[in-house]
Amino acid sequence: MKYYLSLLLVFFFYSTLSAQEFDCDVTVDVTNLSDRFRENVANFEQSVEQYVNDYRWTGEDWGFDKIKCALNIVFLNGEGENRYRAQIFIGSQRPVYKSKKNSIEVRIADDKWEFTFARNQRIDHNESRFDEMASFLDFYMYLVLGYDADTYAKRGGTKYYQKATSIAVFAGSASKGWDATGGGNYNRVELINELLGPSFTPFRDAVFHYHYNGLDLLAEKKNEALNNILTALEAVAKLRTKLNARSYAIKLFFDTKYLEIAETFLQMNDPSVYARLNTYDPSHQKTYDEYKDKIGK
Repeated sequence: MKYYLSLLLVFFFYSTLSAQEFDCDVTVDVTNLSDRFRENVANFEQSVEQYVNDYRWTGEDWGFDKIKCALNIVFLNGEGENRYRAQIFIGSQRPVYKSKKNSIEVRIADDKWEFTFARNQRIDHNESRFDEMASFLDFYMYLVLGYDADTYAKRGGTKYYQKATSIAVFAGSASKGWDATGGGNYNRVELINELLGPSFTPFRDAVFHYHYNGLDLLAEKKNEALNNILTALEAVAKLRTKLNARSYAIKLFFDTKYLEIAETFLQMNDPSVYARLNTYDPSHQKTYDEYKDKIGK
């Protein structure tokens, strides 16, 4: 009980009250653009960073630490009248209770972003219409908020995922990447559909259990925390088997977490646990085997 009260105190009082939710670092790569298009997007990085960091996404004062995130944008080409195609990497992290470490929550690469951007253009938030640039950013900011909230409260991110879904519905097939056709390694619409689908409730509950009753408990109750993490990973693996289908959410989870998982279980000092990890997440068996070999050295 003391742990939970302490954790709640941290959440509510650790940081100063802030209206904005994000501390997001934006970087832009214009290597693939001609000089004309480069000049046109000279203020693009600043515009995106200001938009993401200055807007009040939850509509209320944010009483927690700002969410650390990164948007790395690579322009793939420019054509016609200020028309661009870009790839974006979205990453976010949250602090681990009583630790100097952060836990990565989101690590997504999306190469299907097309939009028009005029020099010195202002990015405006408008939920009543779809905008190829602003709505794309909105979708991912709400997705990051949802992922973050799900780690602190069971299914706490639902309202943010619903916001992201509304954007996807507005988009329809108006722009590339907004149709749930599947294929490839990633589809943003299928991801949000999974996260809100009833069949993925066990996944979201496991994500909460992994963070709140696992990582956040390590400093005070290590053995209990490690067992809770194993239980959460087993639940995710069982769901994948039950679904008998490819899941974007589950794949992203293990692709994001496998290094953290491998490092965390060095604390258990039990080589057999890595055999279990290999069954839960066979895609990263090489890494788990490497960490297993570190035990006792």
